[in-house]
Parts: sequence; structure tokens; C-alpha cells
Amino acid sequence: MGNRMCAEEKLRKLAGLQTLETATKALGFTRQATLNTLSKLKKEGYVTVKGGGKQKRLYRITLRKQRKRSPGMYDILNKYSPMKLAIWTDHQVHGPYGPEDALIDAIKTKKFRPILASLRLFNHIKDWKKVYRLAKENDCWQQVGALYEVARIYFRVKKMPSYYTVPTTNKWKKLTQLKRKNFPHIAKKWHVYIPFNEHDLKEIK
Repeated sequence: MGNRMCAEEKLRKLAGLQTLETATKALGFTRQATLNTLSKLKKEGYVTVKGGGKQKRLYRITLRKQRKRSPGMYDILNKYSPMKLAIWTDHQVHGPYGPEDALIDAIKTKKFRPILASLRLFNHIKDWKKVYRLAKENDCWQQVGALYEVARIYFRVKKMPSYYTVPTTNKWKKLTQLKRKNFPHIAKKWHVYIPFNEHDLKEIK
């Protein structure tokens, strides 16, 4: 059956996010035949793969060939953080993209785990000018500053140039929807609600 089913029919049956088990069921193939099919479709540009190892491997299958892309936010966060994030959305990136971009994009998610994982990026930032520009464009410089100072407590991080100062403001900003003032001296300095505590930081040590 695997040999007789045309490529277009396979794509229609598989389109979407699949595991090896769901793909095997969708095709009605053996496990090995499904692996061979996914491998071939990946080489042809219809499949991207996430996960592996301790994480469930996920296959994203599209009806059109997927453009080759650079590593995105989740790729970079998982590269540098001991706490690995499950990837349920495909963060498409085309062109140069590094820790500076990933830091801002993590903050923009307003999600607890990506922001917590982003603390590990500070030792890999080489272009603070870019970080500052992106943060100002996305109105999140206060959040960047607060995260930087929390990271300094727990990890060796590359020093932020002293001329990037704390903004004069009485407006409080949130990292997530939680209005917690953990690390009170940092929270007060940057006027940022810091949602995680010392116990949370153990996940990324």
C-alpha cells in the first residue's frame, strides 16, 4: 500500500502536526514505512521536525514545500537553557536571528516559561545596541533590564554597557499576567512585576 499511495495523497493525509504514532495511523503503514515516508518528505521540503531525545518528536507537514529558515526563538531558547520548552507553534525565521532577537521575542510572548528560559540568553548577547533598539521599538526595555538584573544574581552574564540606564517612569510593566513583586529591589528599580521566584530559577541552573 505504501508504494501505491501517491505523494500528494500522503501529504493530504498527513497535513498538520503529527507524531510518529498518529502519522502511522493516518497512513495505515507500518512504523518503518511511515518513518521512510516522513524522511523522504522531509528531504523534499514538506516536513520539519521538532523535539527528539526525551521530548516527543513532532513532525509538521505542509501541502507546500517549506522555506528553509534560520533557527527561531524556541530553537535558541532550547539551545542555551537547561529547561527545554515544548514547541507547539512554529516560530518561522528567515535571515539573521540570534540571542538578541530571541530575548525580545520571548518577552513578547508574555508566557512564563519562555521568559524564564530567556534569562540564559544574557551570556550570549553580543550586540547590546541591537537589544536596546529592539526593546525600545517593542516598548519592553524595562522588562529587559529587570530580567538582566535577575540573571546576574544566578549566572555569569555579559555586562550590559553602563550607558543603557533605567528609564525614569512610574508606570509598572508586566512580564506575564501575574502581578508579583518577587526580587523586590529589582522590581522597584525597573517598575516591573517579576513573576518567578528562587524556586523557579532552579529549573534553568
